[in-house]
Amino acid sequence: MTFRPQHVGLYFTHEHITAARRDRDRDPLRAAYLMLNDREQSGMEVALWGAFRYRFNEDERAGEIAAEALMRAIDVQPSDDLTYLDTVAQTIMFVQAFEMLRDHRALTYAEQVRFLNTLQMRVTELSQSPYKDTQVENLWMALLVMATGVAVEHEDTFKLGVEVYERTIRDEVSPRGFIPKAVQGNDGGSLYRQILSSAALVLMAELAHNAGVDLWNFSVRGVSVVTTALYPIYYFYTPEKWQWDKDLTADETQMLFRRYGGYLEMLNRHTRHRDLKPVLEDLRPIYNPQGGGLTTLSHGLPVKRGLFG
Repeated sequence: MTFRPQHVGLYFTHEHITAARRDRDRDPLRAAYLMLNDREQSGMEVALWGAFRYRFNEDERAGEIAAEALMRAIDVQPSDDLTYLDTVAQTIMFVQAFEMLRDHRALTYAEQVRFLNTLQMRVTELSQSPYKDTQVENLWMALLVMATGVAVEHEDTFKLGVEVYERTIRDEVSPRGFIPKAVQGNDGGSLYRQILSSAALVLMAELAHNAGVDLWNFSVRGVSVVTTALYPIYYFYTPEKWQWDKDLTADETQMLFRRYGGYLEMLNRHTRHRDLKPVLEDLRPIYNPQGGGLTTLSHGLPVKRGLFG
């Protein structure tokens, strides 16, 4: 396949938007549209929320507000209160909003150049940070590098992230699905790290797919992104069986999925795996700002109506 960014959104295309509009009166799209239209966001999420309204509602005014918010946000130096991982994830969110807005008249050519220049400087700084030392941080940094490659249409930059993706699948994912570097430690954070690692890999696969490169089907000895992305869902209802940490509660487990589970809609769209159905029904509509945004809207599949859908 050929590297060919579409510049509609990092994780979706015009086909996703058309499908969402077509099925807007069917769940889970109906619930996602209600959330999009009724809820307001604050802070750094204003740009992303307005960008979704622009793309999925053709709301020009929302796009204008989002473009203004995005240009203000990209000029602000990351807060010292943010962790390295949060800074990387926030920057990815900005790139997603930019990709969704780049054909809006309010985002002028000069502003696009300024955004991309600022983005590349920030990515350089983050890639050189001494805090980038864990498996999860490196995966999310690779996702940011891939996103930057798409935004600036630079295939060599994009491929740097692809190399990390392929190396992770090849060398770091157990045939059972867990990632040893993520779950080891017995420190209470193993499920969090497994979910974040799974999310990063799914987002990388979806981003690449929409840029013309197939990573969803990359596998080594039967191990693929699907292997590791499905692994944590089997503990959604039975956290007591999670072997990597003791005393994990149902509330803690479900909170992690609610906060970071945006990737599950992408996984479901590609696999239609039956075991995802009950988990998604409990989580929808899913809004994960740093992990794809309102992914129930962009990737949710309509519930079938009767025998013939």
